[in-house]
Amino acid sequence: MLTIDIDAEKKAIKELVKNAFEVEKHKDVDEIMALDYFTEDTVAHGPNMPQIKGLEALRNFYTEFFKILETIDGGSTEIIISESGDMACDYGWNRTIYKGPDGPFEDKGKYLQVMKKINGKWKCVAISFSSDKPVN
Repeated sequence: MLTIDIDAEKKAIKELVKNAFEVEKHKDVDEIMALDYFTEDTVAHGPNMPQIKGLEALRNFYTEFFKILETIDGGSTEIIISESGDMACDYGWNRTIYKGPDGPFEDKGKYLQVMKKINGKWKCVAISFSSDKPVN
């Protein structure tokens, strides 16, 4: 019977998420895509936008996102590992400052992602993110 070190798996995902937020701060599309964080068919759901699916769509999303991004920070709040040790749910928070027509503005929100261990490496297979701000 395979024994899963749940704490080690949580730590690995937490570090991966931390690294992804750090790379996003650089606003470099090639760098974020080089993280090997996503799968060929990762699905992303964001506010006020159509579903994003696949690496090319994610590249296009980041190209536009980085044009308006000033800075971003965030991290995991909770990570749940499956008994089999090959799937995980990670949810957390984010704080983003965007370029706006009247100057920078802040947004606080949250994310929920599904991670899958593929060839020994955790990857995001689905992610959803949204703002905590009320709709005007």
